[in-house]
Amino acid sequence: MILKKIKDPKSKAYKEVVDLGDSNSRTLGFLPESAFAKYASDGQLIAAYSRDSKDLLGYILYRVSYNRVTIVHLCVAKESRGSKVALALVNELKSSTTQFDGIRLSCRNDYGIDHVWESFNFVPMKERIGRSSKKLPLTVWWYPHHHEDLLSQISEYELKNKVVAVIDMNVFLDIKDGREEESLALKSDWLLSEAILYYTREIHNEINRGATSEIKKSSRKLLNYFRVLPFKAEQEFKEVLKELKNQFPAKSKNDKSDLRHLAYSIIGGAQFFITRDEELLASKDYFKKFELQISRPSEFITHLDENIQVSKYKPQRLIGTNIDSKRVNSENIDFFTNKFLKPNEKKNQFQKTIRKALSSPKQFELITISASEEVLALIIFDRSVDKKLSIPVFRFLKSSLKITLSKHLLFKAILTSTNESRTLIEISEPFLEEEILNSIKEARFIKDGDVWKKFNYKKIVDFIQIESLISKEYIKKIEENMELQEEDDNYDFLKRYNLERHLSPIKIKDFDIPTYVIPIKPVWAEQLFDDRSNEKLHLFEAENELLLNRENVYYRSASKRSLKAPARILWYISENPVTKEKGHIKAASYIDEIFVDDAKKLFRQFEQLGIYKWRDISRTADSKSKIMAFIFSDTELFKKPVDLKFLRELFELKEDKNFMVLSPVKIKPEMYLAIYKRGME
Repeated sequence: MILKKIKDPKSKAYKEVVDLGDSNSRTLGFLPESAFAKYASDGQLIAAYSRDSKDLLGYILYRVSYNRVTIVHLCVAKESRGSKVALALVNELKSSTTQFDGIRLSCRNDYGIDHVWESFNFVPMKERIGRSSKKLPLTVWWYPHHHEDLLSQISEYELKNKVVAVIDMNVFLDIKDGREEESLALKSDWLLSEAILYYTREIHNEINRGATSEIKKSSRKLLNYFRVLPFKAEQEFKEVLKELKNQFPAKSKNDKSDLRHLAYSIIGGAQFFITRDEELLASKDYFKKFELQISRPSEFITHLDENIQVSKYKPQRLIGTNIDSKRVNSENIDFFTNKFLKPNEKKNQFQKTIRKALSSPKQFELITISASEEVLALIIFDRSVDKKLSIPVFRFLKSSLKITLSKHLLFKAILTSTNESRTLIEISEPFLEEEILNSIKEARFIKDGDVWKKFNYKKIVDFIQIESLISKEYIKKIEENMELQEEDDNYDFLKRYNLERHLSPIKIKDFDIPTYVIPIKPVWAEQLFDDRSNEKLHLFEAENELLLNRENVYYRSASKRSLKAPARILWYISENPVTKEKGHIKAASYIDEIFVDDAKKLFRQFEQLGIYKWRDISRTADSKSKIMAFIFSDTELFKKPVDLKFLRELFELKEDKNFMVLSPVKIKPEMYLAIYKRGME
């Protein structure tokens, strides 16, 4: 078989293709000859010929728009059908259009050729009504191009912090139809904080076998609550699928789909495959060689329960502008009371707490968080005691955003307390759930009796002065929380470091911690440090999410590896070439961890933390494609930027050298404190 492009609308070959299309117009649909000719002229017509090039076997006609390829015609001559002409044409289209996002096509349902598109590894994404006079339904099919640089595997950072599990079709239907409590337990909020539930693209084929359009539509809607497992190289998928077919001969469509689910799970990097299929569960040992564990829902949940650890803070993208925040008022108080009332809690007592907040608007801030009209959270800030921010109500309803919201709101409380010069945050909510407690611990709150406390001191003090600010008992609780022992190596360093972090934004004078000035370009500084913290409710807009993240990532060239962690850092924003604003220091942070590795690997590992695109990272990598990434956290924005004139004078006085920051510069702790004090006024 010979494949070649037909470009000349005046050629004999082009006329043969049009004639073949016309003879099959009943199924191909109407296409103006002018459109046909334009696609050909653009090089978007591929024809298949017999080996002697005499006989036209078929053709594929396509267009390109919005970075997607759309198949307009796929036509095979009647006498050539069944000889893999269509497969050859589609494979040629796949291989010649890899620069685009993928390939799309629409096919009438009554043609009954779904199996053809499935065999080509297309999946049905949705249904729509056709434009014919009979308005017959069409199914839209999709084949993605798997770009190895960014999209072909699960983030390594995600694999490190979450358990990656795939659910099969039966478990998906259990959840959709509210059947089988064993499967319904997978919706638990605590579980979603520990694991990510995926589906494979094969589920689209199984949904497409639904009895009615409404059933298909409702199933596709539920997919929005899960994530699709990234689709890796097609050839690897075919090889794994072939091996599985040899091991487990498929007898039905469902059997075939089961094997495809498993093949996708294996090449996609999943750790668990969750199913109630007894035959598959009986063969779980076979899949150990693929590092894939086959588990019942109950087994999977038990595994997580036995291995729960307090996870590191990991920001997730919120819904953005769908997030809404508004105050409770006297008209809707009964609604919110009923929504957030806990089992065995007295309704009148809870409502009394809410009414107290409503009656003193200058002292209390009562906020609800909603997404798409669904209520998610209720929080009360109590400012009735000087220098203290109390949180008597901190409640969340079941949702996939529960953990994320709790972490964002804790950070909002810390920002609010610091900006208002309140030295203590106290959470006295009596009905805290386990996953919310984990978020509170990660935010460095310490349990003290029946409440959780966090001190925020805007001071620069000697270490010995700390005991005059907080009790020895509280200091001991911090040490116990960090599991510090006096016989530990670096005990004194770690004690000072953890006290400073727990009492942030306090700074300890006599603390010999690595300290650096790190240059950052204005374009990145604007996105990381644009202070809109006074716009309280608008912080939930997607573009301001970084202001709420306690952690972020920054990339540098790996050629100079002088940085150490943990460390204090000051951010020097270089001169702005557009506004001509001189260089200055605007913010302070802490370096938590430093990584030096392959640029693509680190970008995938931390892609959810940063503001950078791959093109930005690739330009920073060294000749060996290595790059440095460091995690920084607890960023403080200066009240007033520290200008270049002050920095030059200070460097000359303290360091006896010129101020030059082309790469990270290590400075003395007393230099850091002088700059920090100036910035915080």
